[in-house]
Amino acid sequence: METTPGYGPDYMDAVQVWLKNMKLAGVEADLKLKEYGAFVSTTIFGKFDKMMVGLRGGQSDVDSYLRIYIPGEPLNSAGVNDPKLTEMIAVAKKTHDVAKRRDIIFDIQRLIAQQVYYVFDASVSCVGAWKPYVKNWGPNIGHDVGGRLQVAWLDK
Repeated sequence: METTPGYGPDYMDAVQVWLKNMKLAGVEADLKLKEYGAFVSTTIFGKFDKMMVGLRGGQSDVDSYLRIYIPGEPLNSAGVNDPKLTEMIAVAKKTHDVAKRRDIIFDIQRLIAQQVYYVFDASVSCVGAWKPYVKNWGPNIGHDVGGRLQVAWLDK
């Protein structure tokens, strides 16, 4: 199982917990550490021997999340090539009726859960605090801190 210590000691603690949990599930994995630059330029793009674990960006919209299942997408590191899934994703993108699109997305989630192309571990959470005079600001689950800063303002 390939990963990188480049995310820091807390991440490596989580990797050790992940390895322990895999062992409890009957999966033996040897840890192979890669330097961060080598990891993100190869492993994250699907260039690894058997298995990898890493951080995937916090997608905040369904289309970004589903891209990892589309053949030819650079971040489809598992090499997913499921024609049924690909067609379902294409139909969902073209569906503008909210209720119909939601139902299609739910069907996609069920198919993905059955196939287990990727294993997602627990998500981390963060706590944020700011002064009461900082307005229009809040915690961010994605990488768009700049967008948040553009609309924040100080009432002081």
